[in-house]
Amino acid sequence: MKEFLAMSKEHEAKAMNAFCPNCEKDTEQNFVDKVEEISIRGEMIPIHMEYYHCEECGEDFEIPRPDYDPLDAAYREYRNRKGMAQPEEIKKFRKELGLTQKELSELLGIGIATVNRYENGALQSEAHDQAIRLSMQPANMLQILEKKPELLSEFTKNRIIQRLKGKEQDCGDLLEEAIEQFGSYSPSLLSGFIPFNANKLFQAIKFFCYKDQVSKTKLNKLLFYADFKHFKDNGVSISGARYAHAYYGPVPDQFNTWLTAISEWDKQITSEEQAFGDLVGEVYTSGEPDWTVFTTSELAALAFVKDKFQKFTARQIRDFSHQEKGYQTTKDGEIISYQYAQELQI
Repeated sequence: MKEFLAMSKEHEAKAMNAFCPNCEKDTEQNFVDKVEEISIRGEMIPIHMEYYHCEECGEDFEIPRPDYDPLDAAYREYRNRKGMAQPEEIKKFRKELGLTQKELSELLGIGIATVNRYENGALQSEAHDQAIRLSMQPANMLQILEKKPELLSEFTKNRIIQRLKGKEQDCGDLLEEAIEQFGSYSPSLLSGFIPFNANKLFQAIKFFCYKDQVSKTKLNKLLFYADFKHFKDNGVSISGARYAHAYYGPVPDQFNTWLTAISEWDKQITSEEQAFGDLVGEVYTSGEPDWTVFTTSELAALAFVKDKFQKFTARQIRDFSHQEKGYQTTKDGEIISYQYAQELQI
């Protein structure tokens, strides 16, 4: 970002004479290259903008670039923040199953023109995104095919079923690959001095979602506080997870990857969309966790955190976590060291 702003500052000083379509004559114009913010569904998204500014009439003229669309860049960042499917992911999923846009649209109950727009970069609604992402899980698509057998020919349906069953067998492989790629780090102060334990992280998720509905934002913070609270009191974390500085507060590093893996590995964890005022987000529920994986001190830390934040909304726990020194002294994407557990607010 610093390099980006420096480049903006340098380019703003470059002036030139060029034709202004508003003034209908040659005028002095400055080339501007900077970061601006655009509102996408109530969220401010930073984007890179390039344009000429006419010094005479004050108008700005965007520079067309075939390789960069500011609105598309903003949509991509918004999808990343919300964990939504990107256009190429939707297209790849459809083609892997050998479905046409018409066939996928009928299976999902979404118009064919809408599917086409989403594959070409339009920002999907959260309800449609939920339907698309759920269908990407083999077990869910198999259920859809069972409920709507008349939509596809017998040959096409059987071909897709065979491909989906092959994907189901790969669910365990997905978890193993995720652990190998993102969880094979050595114990250190960044992991709470223990190796990453995927099962404990997953059982902690189930602990907080058991007999309850927990938003994604709140769930991330509960996991953070449980691990850091246990480290503060006992010198080691519970799961060995590393936590990163994110826009909405601390989150388990690679949380979306872990959530995808556990959703396919453990069908007891489910999600659905729910309105929060003017916003719509995901809430999670779960079956009973495996209590035996936790020690007495770990269960105490989990119970303490759950009770402490029981009445907190997602916004309240987010704002509370923003006051943690470990969050305030790190930047977006940086891992928060467990050394800050000693200064935890709880």
